[in-house]
Amino acid sequence: MKKDQILTLEEVAKMLKISQETVLNLISQKELKGKKVGNQWRLEKNNIESWQNKNEKPNVEKIAYENVVSRFFAFISSDFIDLDLQGKNRFEILANMAKFAKENRICTKTSWLYEMLNKREELISTGIGNGIAFLHPRMVFPEKIGFSGILLGISRDGINFRALDNFPVNLFFLILMESEQQHLFTLSYLSQLFRDGKLKDKILSAKNKKEILKLLTLKGK
Repeated sequence: MKKDQILTLEEVAKMLKISQETVLNLISQKELKGKKVGNQWRLEKNNIESWQNKNEKPNVEKIAYENVVSRFFAFISSDFIDLDLQGKNRFEILANMAKFAKENRICTKTSWLYEMLNKREELISTGIGNGIAFLHPRMVFPEKIGFSGILLGISRDGINFRALDNFPVNLFFLILMESEQQHLFTLSYLSQLFRDGKLKDKILSAKNKKEILKLLTLKGK
């Protein structure tokens, strides 16, 4: 195959006039075919052109956006939101989120999940700053997960969680996925979502779960 028929992630993004993160999301949804060489993605130009031609008339970015949002909401629902997460410290938060996952049948054993979450926090806090934490085990354990899901626990007062910015954490997202691909997709989605520095406060001010779910929708471009 000729060298110019293989494109990098950056080249595909420029070709489709979308962000590299959107390209990654399309790969994760199997909309685009890609192959990882080392830690770099490579995509065939003819496959990209075929996909582009098929989706040319409706805006490609809009299609990608709708697909991404739809995929995210396959993992979360109002049942997976705790509006008043209780806990006075990091350990109680982890225990209650593990219990919440068990109650929703996402994990099969509370004690196992608590242990995995605690081990992950001992390495480095999953509190990314600005009052947000993305809780998850160090690895994917499909045999321990009933199904892939995202839970959200809301601490109104905030908890000292050893976050990277040393500020209290209010929003605890627990990410439990059956595959590494799903896990990376979810982290990417949430990271993009919380680029909006005001989103945390909007969620804390939301009147109900339905309003929170609406706030978790990425804005289309």
